Amino acid sequence: MATQTFTPTATISTKIYNYGYYPLLKGDIAPLFHFNNDAFISLQHYLDLQQPLVIAFYDGLNQNLQTFNALASLQGQVLENGGNLIVVTNNTTRTFKKNLKQLDNLTVFFDADNEIAEKFGLYDAENPLTNWIAGIDNINTTIPALYVVAPDRQIVYHHIDYQFNLFGKESLANSVTEGLLDSVSTLATSYSYLRRWSKKLVS
Repeated sequence: MATQTFTPTATISTKIYNYGYYPLLKGDIAPLFHFNNDAFISLQHYLDLQQPLVIAFYDGLNQNLQTFNALASLQGQVLENGGNLIVVTNNTTRTFKKNLKQLDNLTVFFDADNEIAEKFGLYDAENPLTNWIAGIDNINTTIPALYVVAPDRQIVYHHIDYQFNLFGKESLANSVTEGLLDSVSTLATSYSYLRRWSKKLVS
């Protein structure tokens, strides 16, 4: 897929660089949301576990099995570092579901109307990405992104993929995963200490 490549410089406005989108970033508070699937599951459900939560917004442009393997590998690494990972997507194609069935351990939620992506600033119905990027013809396409959310809902890490090259490979870039996993590990250690400290106070 051919995409326009923008490099932020003094002569290129931020609006052009990010297609007029302003996603949530590190330091922002994650909005509350819920999924209506087989059971009522919300963001708070995961945060109540007192563990960092990684939210992967998957745009669905690359539907090959490599993408799913990369996400499954990242989920395993997140779990090893004391966190949880969920994938949020609006992709419900037959190919997507077929590949997903081969990975029964990947936690995926469908954001059919892009309500969650919109809350994070990754989708705008009045400013579709089809207006900006050659090769994208689906007006419901969202910007891919990764977030690490603390139990208090603060976003402690973000990676916004304006170039649309985050997914579709056998593995995610080390520069992305290292920062993400470091945030997860640091948060998990902090909240583990707080839990132990709270138990001591109670006893």
